Amino acid sequence: MIYILGSIGAGKTSLTKVLSADMEAPAYYEDVEGNGMIANMLQKFYGAGADSRKRTGAMLQIAFLTFRYQQLKKAVTQENAIMDSSLESDFVMASQLHKHGEIDDIDYNVYVTLSQEMQSNVNGSPWNGLPDLAVYLKIDPDHELDEIQSRGRDMEDIRQKPELVAYYQRVNAAYQDWAKGYTRSSMITIDRDRYDFMHSAADRATVLDQIESKLVDLGKLSPQTFEALQAKHAAGPISKFA
Repeated sequence: MIYILGSIGAGKTSLTKVLSADMEAPAYYEDVEGNGMIANMLQKFYGAGADSRKRTGAMLQIAFLTFRYQQLKKAVTQENAIMDSSLESDFVMASQLHKHGEIDDIDYNVYVTLSQEMQSNVNGSPWNGLPDLAVYLKIDPDHELDEIQSRGRDMEDIRQKPELVAYYQRVNAAYQDWAKGYTRSSMITIDRDRYDFMHSAADRATVLDQIESKLVDLGKLSPQTFEALQAKHAAGPISKFA
């Protein structure tokens, strides 16, 4: 199982699509637009800055947690399943909301208990409940803001809600802190400021080679399969969502 992690707008979904197509591996997405309940809660979460985050933060994170657990129960039965969001990323988000007083201690303790119970429930599954590889997309805060704006989601728009800049910056910092201390699985870091896999076919090939070579090292991809993938990368441009 492969987790793709990174701040808001780092390119998690885009990389998941490319990697899934390249490896012909199952993928699991956050799919905000396709989940009416979560989309509605996110609208409320972003609605009025810190006040709306305090009102809705705990329930939103529990909703994400439940959705992610449903995905994880399926993903752990499939080798090299790729998740663009996970219990791990949910914990980063919930922790930073708690740190800034937008989830209170009682609600946070409930969240942590639920998360730990869900994780323990899949630990005995075929590939265990933890990823074989975590891929962290590190991105500069200013670059992140550009990527968020390019998505065109009104609720995320910093032109309409300039106070969101500080929120995005602290989420970015939370992921950087998380990456420094992460030990639950192997991890590689992809520098989003160096590799533009969103628009450059050459960068996509480089990033895919980095991830897939690590999977070979971990025994999760055969050398023969990796060689075939490299040959495919060298043969021609890799489309954004192949």
